[in-house]
Formats: sequence, C-alpha cells, structure tokens
Amino acid sequence: MKLNELIEIVSAAYPDGLIAVEYWDFKRQCPRRNPKGGDTLALFIALEIKDTYDSDATDEQQLETALRAIERARGDLDTVSEALTKELEKRRGGKQE
Repeated sequence: MKLNELIEIVSAAYPDGLIAVEYWDFKRQCPRRNPKGGDTLALFIALEIKDTYDSDATDEQQLETALRAIERARGDLDTVSEALTKELEKRRGGKQE
C-alpha cells in the first residue's frame, strides 16, 4: 500500500475529508500545514500516519501500525479529557451538570 492510499483511507473517515484536502501534499507524499490555521488534529493524524509508515511493510502491517498509532493517541486524549473533567468537577464543588 502506498502512503497516499493510507492517507485517503483516514481522510475519508475524517470530517469533511480535511486531512487530504488541507493537510496532505499528495505529490510530495507528506503532511503540509494549512496557512489559514485550522484543524490541528487533522494535521496531527497526517503526521502520525507519515511518521509510522513503512514502505516495506505489507498492507496489513501498515494498517496495523497506523491503527496502533491512532489508538495510542486516542488513549492520550482520553487521559487528558479525564483530567480536565476531574478538574472541572472539583471547581464546581463535585457537582455534575
């Protein structure tokens, strides 16, 4: 599987296909920053896919590696989300809305 194919898969799943539209250079096969700013999560995903891509790996290995990278990132985001939730609850005096 080529790197551009892998990017097309993740971009198709991302809202509005922003990864391919604004954060990926298909000609150079590398992430690009959006000069207008915008969705840094889309850029992050493009960077993760590029950084973990191995052209010598099988299609299945490439998909597994990309999935591991995204799952690891999701775990990190969950941990941050939990910390923010706890802090918010603490500041509200333990009350949940």
